[in-house]
Amino acid sequence: MLNAQALTESFLERLLPVFYHSAEQPDNWRFALDQIKTEMQVGSVVVQKMTLSGNHLRQQWAVRDTVSTEQAESHDCLVNNDENPRLNLNHVKRVLQDTDVYRGDDYDPLRQPEFRALERRLQMIGLGRPIILGVKYSEDSSLCMVLHRRSDDSRAFEDCHAQFLHRLSPHLKQTVSLSEKMGQLQAQSDAFSQCLHQSTTGMVLLDHSGEVRWVNQRAKQLLQDSPHMAVKGAKLRCAVADDQQQLNELIACASLSRQAGERLVGSVGPLWDKPLQLLASPMFTSTASYIALYLAEQDPRLELSVAEVVKLFGLTPAEARLAIALHDGLSINEYADLQGISAGTARIQLKSIFSKLGINRQPELVRLMGASITTRTQHVHNHCR
Repeated sequence: MLNAQALTESFLERLLPVFYHSAEQPDNWRFALDQIKTEMQVGSVVVQKMTLSGNHLRQQWAVRDTVSTEQAESHDCLVNNDENPRLNLNHVKRVLQDTDVYRGDDYDPLRQPEFRALERRLQMIGLGRPIILGVKYSEDSSLCMVLHRRSDDSRAFEDCHAQFLHRLSPHLKQTVSLSEKMGQLQAQSDAFSQCLHQSTTGMVLLDHSGEVRWVNQRAKQLLQDSPHMAVKGAKLRCAVADDQQQLNELIACASLSRQAGERLVGSVGPLWDKPLQLLASPMFTSTASYIALYLAEQDPRLELSVAEVVKLFGLTPAEARLAIALHDGLSINEYADLQGISAGTARIQLKSIFSKLGINRQPELVRLMGASITTRTQHVHNHCR
């Protein structure tokens, strides 16, 4: 027989580090619930977050012990559905208002056919009487830890089991809350990463030892294609010693700077062989400091989309094609020959473009095209196709 004090104190002390680690590592939930399953001598342990919808409790989130995870499909089919009277407020005698523990004997299955049917379905998956910890989580949600004896185990749950669950209840609420916050932070981090991957500028995040902590998609492509610099062993390495020295000095100066946003520039590679331009800037957070290193190829070739130029600038498709050609360095006559139209027609189209965009000179048009959002994201879309 389990000793009440040992169960509520000694085991809880051993369990809590594993329990709280689940907030950071969701897969750890199974190991924590496996320990509870072994200590409580039960056949199943499930934690659910339930929300109220009409007269029913709906599962919003759930974690299970290892065996129950493997059998989740059959458990959900037979038990975790609208036919479960525990999820129907018309059948449950006590509605969760705060923290409480319910034992199987709290229900009278001999007089309630819905609970008799539930008992038969539980037996089909090898489970018997339950003990349930209910914790009010928010105004419209509750947490439930549901433990079932094995179907061949007729023992009732004792006071020590209820005491343990009561002692565990604040830790359950806190762990779930931390899990949700960690999940939200991870989702935000993933969203920010996706946004930064869309930039046509290469971005590398370094710590103050110069180790690479994060690289966006454009930087990966630049470093993969460049003969001048690459990532090797979590460090940026240059092919030429002089370039390596310049890079080291740039990182060292940024590391010593205490002014957020300070801009330190340099380049690696000869001017005639697609050098990489570098801009290093220190970044500071509440807990750490980093170096943002921005990479760009000199005069990168950017392809503009006719459809996107039409939408961004209100041009016709013919005018958009001409604007793109001039941005790419063609002359009016070269574009006319390429399209099989007269130079006069091309000049009329150019005059219409100037009128629509409120400009007067061809260099202004080239600058407008080069500064558009379609050029700033085009690299990434090409590499992600």
